[in-house]
Amino acid sequence: MNGKNIVKNIAIGFALVLAGAGAVLFYKNNIAMNPGETLLKYMSYAEDGEYDKMYDLLDKDSQKGISKKEFIKRNKNIYQGIGMKTLEAVVTSKKRETTVTYRVKMRTNAGVISYNNKTIFVKERRRYRMEWDDSVIFPQLGAEDKVRVKTLHAKRGTIKDASGNALAIQGKIYSVGFVPQKMDSDSVKLASKKLGISKEEIQKKLEQKWVTKDSFVPLVKLKEYSSDLLDVKGIIISTETGRIYPLGESAAHLVGYLQNGEGKAGLEKLYNKQLSGTDGLEIYIVDANGQKKQLLAVKAQIDGQSLNTTIDSKLQKSIYEQYKKDKSAHVAMNPTTGEVKALVSTPSYDAQAFILGMTPEKWNKINNDPRHPMQNRFKGIFAPGSSLKPIIAAIGLSQNKFSASDDFGNSGKRWQKNKSWGGYYVTTLHDYSGHNVRNALIYSDNIYFAKAALKIGKDTLKDQFDNLLFEKNLDFTFGLTASSYGNEGFTSEIQLADSGYGQGEMMVNPVHMATIYTAFSNKGNMLKPYLIKQKGSKKQVLKEHVFSNDAVKTVNDAMKQVISNPNGTGHAAQIDGIDLKGKTGTAEIKQSQTDTKGTELGWFVTIMPKTEYKESLELVSMTEDVKKRGGSGYVVNKTKKILEEYLQ
Repeated sequence: MNGKNIVKNIAIGFALVLAGAGAVLFYKNNIAMNPGETLLKYMSYAEDGEYDKMYDLLDKDSQKGISKKEFIKRNKNIYQGIGMKTLEAVVTSKKRETTVTYRVKMRTNAGVISYNNKTIFVKERRRYRMEWDDSVIFPQLGAEDKVRVKTLHAKRGTIKDASGNALAIQGKIYSVGFVPQKMDSDSVKLASKKLGISKEEIQKKLEQKWVTKDSFVPLVKLKEYSSDLLDVKGIIISTETGRIYPLGESAAHLVGYLQNGEGKAGLEKLYNKQLSGTDGLEIYIVDANGQKKQLLAVKAQIDGQSLNTTIDSKLQKSIYEQYKKDKSAHVAMNPTTGEVKALVSTPSYDAQAFILGMTPEKWNKINNDPRHPMQNRFKGIFAPGSSLKPIIAAIGLSQNKFSASDDFGNSGKRWQKNKSWGGYYVTTLHDYSGHNVRNALIYSDNIYFAKAALKIGKDTLKDQFDNLLFEKNLDFTFGLTASSYGNEGFTSEIQLADSGYGQGEMMVNPVHMATIYTAFSNKGNMLKPYLIKQKGSKKQVLKEHVFSNDAVKTVNDAMKQVISNPNGTGHAAQIDGIDLKGKTGTAEIKQSQTDTKGTELGWFVTIMPKTEYKESLELVSMTEDVKKRGGSGYVVNKTKKILEEYLQ
């Protein structure tokens, strides 16, 4: 054999070897795959969601029993429905045995499902194929059975007041609806009258495409109902769990509301995660009659945590009842601890309506109300007027810009620093003797405090306002609009002078005002306000020594006279036996000094000392549109009623 033939024969031989190897691989992977390996292949397809390839591994009889389309639908619905993430299978029999036993471990949305199973394989055209039925999916699953996935809803946590009473709680609500086949000709008319909804609206619900004769057609949800409602033919009332707000409108801006199970405003929104908890999940098999047959997996729900607040429900409701027809904001606080006892904004809205069902008509009515009931006023800022004067006095005294005995002189009821002010004058209402800080606070003298601001000076006043957290976000549960003395500081003497009596560009948030006033109850230390109880909660000093001890004493003595002195602007709030102190404020909202069409805001800050039965209380109230209603006196009179109720 010559060299050329030798090379040729070697090449042919090598090609035959390669061809033989390919044939072996083809046989192994496509024809001679043993039953155990086929089972594992089937399960890998299931994990990857390749249901068509799974079907191709079924024997002819199995494929006759279920079409490819139905097979894919059945498996897809189950595996995707349970949220299968991984599927691990281990063959426990010998791989060549036609009855394959195996273990399955499946990770799902409800946790791990583990089971042992067995499946028979038959050989068709040198290839092993699966004798398939529904038990391949789960051993207990029959052809008529279904796999169900049920959400286990976490119970929402309760929002509680300081005494443990509910501000928001899970409770019973009633779903009222019709079953058409049980109605008569008068049903719609009677239901409309009893439920307060139009006949047209009821008819529209009954004419929905999905409605059949025996359907339950929901009409409204109610917190409570009269038993005579059941006299209406076709009416069915079912009970379900829903959110209940015991204080109603009086705490709507504080507590907030839910929509589709999620907090959308107030504490419900701010603490939604804590209150919601975590839903659980249950996966189980039901038979043809819908009866539970086998539990496959369960992930228990984690109920939401309760939220414990410092709120006094009685006080919250008392304030609301006094002001519910006004546009107003109120903050009640224990000035010796910083605990917030009430947060009220009026007018308010019915938070329960969002649970029971907010109709478009109701929503439009709220949105088109010129009083803006959805607006949370205790988060906003307002011109403080004379309620700022004790703060100006304390700043001037603490910074040694004037003393308690300094007499600024009698300038009458109309004053300007000099002719450079042009036609601008500061005016005041009262003429009195002794123009010192004590009397200026009693008579609420605008001219005195305009002069005080000028004596303090723009730089010092800016620095001290900054120290009191003006132009900064106050650390509080609710996000509050920052109090401000002007976007560009004090740009003129007139603005500076006006700022001294709470006008100019001064804007103050009611919670911030209450916070600053705590310094008058804590030797010049300003306390941090807090609304949520924590373990070991106690007062926290937010700012130390914002005012000197002497300044605090002087201003406190003067604020007592504001109420106890017959000439004091807050005298109408006096309660026998109670040593109140406070300051009124009327802020003018107008375009110019000569504007007669502007409106007024009324303020009253009151501090009541601790009594034998009641803790100390500081109440800040701001009410809009008090012009021709007594100005701040309108607020003073209502404050007295609130305090009298509080003391009972």
